[in-house]
Amino acid sequence: MLHIPEKELKDTLVSSGFISEKEFDSVIEEAKRTAQDIESLLIEQGLISEEYFTKILADYFKVPFFDFSGFEMTPELLSLVPENIAKTHKVIAVGASKKDITLAMEDPGDLKTIQFMERKIGKKINPVLVTHKNLKEALSGYKKSITQEFDKIINENVDKAMSTGVNDAEKMAQDIPVTKILDTLIEYAAAQESSDIHIEPLDDEVLVRFRIDGILQDVINLPYIVHSALAARVKLISDLKIDEHRLPQDGRFRYKLDETSMAIRVSVIPTIYGEKIVLRLLMESARPMNLESLGLEQQDMAVIRDAIKKTHGMVLSTGPTGSGKTTSLYTILHLINKPEVNISTIEDPVEYDIRRVNQIQVNVKTGLTFADGLRSLLRQDPDIIMVGEIRDSDTAELAVHAALTGHLVLSILHTNNAAGAIPRLVDIGVQPFLLASTVNLIIAQRLVRRVCPGCITPKPITKEEASRIFYQLGISGKDIKKYKLPKTVFAGKGCKECHNSGYRGMVGIFEILRVNNEIRELVLQKAPESRIEAQAIKDGMRRMLEDGLEKAESGITTYEEIMRVIRD
Repeated sequence: MLHIPEKELKDTLVSSGFISEKEFDSVIEEAKRTAQDIESLLIEQGLISEEYFTKILADYFKVPFFDFSGFEMTPELLSLVPENIAKTHKVIAVGASKKDITLAMEDPGDLKTIQFMERKIGKKINPVLVTHKNLKEALSGYKKSITQEFDKIINENVDKAMSTGVNDAEKMAQDIPVTKILDTLIEYAAAQESSDIHIEPLDDEVLVRFRIDGILQDVINLPYIVHSALAARVKLISDLKIDEHRLPQDGRFRYKLDETSMAIRVSVIPTIYGEKIVLRLLMESARPMNLESLGLEQQDMAVIRDAIKKTHGMVLSTGPTGSGKTTSLYTILHLINKPEVNISTIEDPVEYDIRRVNQIQVNVKTGLTFADGLRSLLRQDPDIIMVGEIRDSDTAELAVHAALTGHLVLSILHTNNAAGAIPRLVDIGVQPFLLASTVNLIIAQRLVRRVCPGCITPKPITKEEASRIFYQLGISGKDIKKYKLPKTVFAGKGCKECHNSGYRGMVGIFEILRVNNEIRELVLQKAPESRIEAQAIKDGMRRMLEDGLEKAESGITTYEEIMRVIRD
């Protein structure tokens, strides 16, 4: 990997104005203490973006920087370098002529790989520098046509397997074709950055759907005869009961894909046509996220960093299921995961493995609930505790008392907005005076789809859309003229890169409520949610809708997406 000498990197970054000398020195100290490289820490802490840092590397080493924005990876380019070689050596062809090939690499200084590729291809290699993220996305282009791949598997393998007359589901599950089917599904889902795979039996076939960017999409229809063998294969590797078909079952298994490790959560439920299977894909070995990559603005990141520096109190993440709450808390845990602190979690389920963090899985069958797990954790001398969710009065009371007695507590609540977290905890049974003393910060969020950069186009805000925005914000009469509404937002027209959806990837929209003295006074008065929200707005809190509109105006997401996730 390319590295700039420490002094020269510091001079470059400080002179650019992106980072102060004090911030850089702080990163240096942490890098030495944790044995991490400076570049990764700078990116993970959101001090600079990966793209900007890669451009600095390109300028320093005088290597061209390649930008994938709007670039289409054609089958012709992909065919220049075999898939196994591209993924092993982390390279991909982005241009070619009769005499040479332009090869995108994370390390254009890797002469050994360049010489190998020249011998393999028989042409001169011109290396260009790309970000880790862009290279990973480009390599996923090798897995785009799932229909063709499955046609081959069905024709060559499944028919042959079924013709053997094997009726034992367990034996069939161990057969190579069934394994190949499941492996292919997982590989294509990962290539499409899907979060879930749905395998749904119908009356005459099996429908496979992927959840991509939060939206379920039909992917392929498989012969129904595959279903029992596929279900048995999933149960077998998930350590579930293969002969149980009447009751729901939950399990988990690990999957190795190239250099990426995935934890896959399994849910199996009986339906009238057979067992429906849902696989949740969790990338264990993915790079830790930073606050910036979640979609937080600078002012909100500063508020969060200030709150998580405290040694006690509560930081709450709120929102409906699937809004990214757990990811946000994991990101915070990564930021505060230092050798000098003891971090423990109680979760249901444990979604990601975090090094140096003691993670406990809730198990209701054995009597290990959130409350029981939290009681046990408090005897383990923790500094920081994450409670996967506050669902009942026992868990809420224990979490609050932990925050009162010198622990920093992170947890999740299911409320629609930040201000609603306080009344929700009161309803559960927590006394207002305890909340006023413990809650430091409330983060409310939703996930929206990003506009595809390959087909983004501007569009005006219509009168109907403007009226709906004003209604959602509670603005009327003379106040409408005072409010600065964006005149132009953006949308995706649809292209090959986004499968004509107009969207690629997801980002969060947030509202961050800092609990100050004024808010604490309202909590003590048992003030309604509306008064707490009004005070927070007066103190500078931006509502989720406003954060979303700023992202729509900047071309990050669309007006339609904002309105899809923020309802009356």
